[in-house]
Amino acid sequence: MPQHSETPELPTGYLLRAPGTHDSSAVTDVVVAGDVADYGEPNFTEDDLLDDWKRPRFDLESDAWVLTGPTGRVVGYAYIWEADVDRGFEADAFVVPEYHDRGLGNTLLALIEARAYAVARGRPMTIGMYASTKNADKRAVLERRGYAPTYSVLRLKIDLERRPPDEARPPEGVELRAYRDGDIEGVRRAMLDAFRGHHRYTPRRLDEWLELRLRHPAFDPALWRVAVSDDEVVAAVLVYDVGGTGYMSSVGVREEWRGIGVAQALVADAFAALRERGQMRVLVTLDAEGADSATRLFEESGMHVHEQHDWFSRAL
Repeated sequence: MPQHSETPELPTGYLLRAPGTHDSSAVTDVVVAGDVADYGEPNFTEDDLLDDWKRPRFDLESDAWVLTGPTGRVVGYAYIWEADVDRGFEADAFVVPEYHDRGLGNTLLALIEARAYAVARGRPMTIGMYASTKNADKRAVLERRGYAPTYSVLRLKIDLERRPPDEARPPEGVELRAYRDGDIEGVRRAMLDAFRGHHRYTPRRLDEWLELRLRHPAFDPALWRVAVSDDEVVAAVLVYDVGGTGYMSSVGVREEWRGIGVAQALVADAFAALRERGQMRVLVTLDAEGADSATRLFEESGMHVHEQHDWFSRAL
């Protein structure tokens, strides 16, 4: 097995190792424990974790760690991923709440940083991770290690049982339907239009991201919705039903089709598809920067801001 770049000294009885796929349930429990501590409910699933482990440039044996406690329970998890080639790493570290205040988070961060330096090989890259506004301990640890918040993301939520979706009313000449195999290029164009100029997206990264979305364990083409005019995809929304939660991954509308109600109709159609499945709890995540129009779209559809997470980063 490949050796990690650094193995910090641990308290007696604690062990670090690379995870295996058999650890996915235990690792998910670690991440979910943090969600519940911060917001009272989980926002992460085992399918999300398995999807993360399939990302390009990610090696489970070298780029992730599990931390076990004296009883053998998995009490911590960390990973690092070269999200932007030659530019930046995405990482995160999690310790179950009852094991806080033992220095374990610092240990995991040291592993992450050592691995980042080894992979960067002198390239001037950045490393970053999210911290909830509710998690004061994690934010303090990151700030002590030289990280600073650079942008925020908002997570919005709706309960479709209490607030049924609006009727989907597309503009004249636009049809709403489920995704089909031949729609991928149209979806890609819609998403490129939507994310063009965004500081965290490039065409290459977007293609990677779409490919991963199609391979997600919860991918169901009946839940992905597209808006079509003259057999051309003009907008799309990517939707997943994962356990107790529906996730609206992204909404993309071609530039020339904005401002006429296409996005509103697509969101209502997606909500209706989820509600028909019996899925009442739906989440969407947005970048806070320049997201006024998107936030307004979802709030007018009945969603409300539920969480805020800040991206903490530093140069290597």
